[in-house]
Amino acid sequence: MSINIKSSVIQFRNPQIGQPTRAVVEHYYGRRVIADIDGSDQTFKFVPSELHFEATEEEIIMAINLKIN
Repeated sequence: MSINIKSSVIQFRNPQIGQPTRAVVEHYYGRRVIADIDGSDQTFKFVPSELHFEATEEEIIMAINLKIN
């Protein structure tokens, strides 16, 4: 299986309702990844428990493999 990451977008949300959101680790809410898997584009959403904030490309590919299998 061939997995190529096309885009990865980090999502943030402030844990306190009504307060502004900042791009900091404490506000990390998840990640949306678009990957080319064997010639077909697929979208994956990861929450912080599945993929940590400072994930590398290799860790993202491993997380995608876990979601597929």
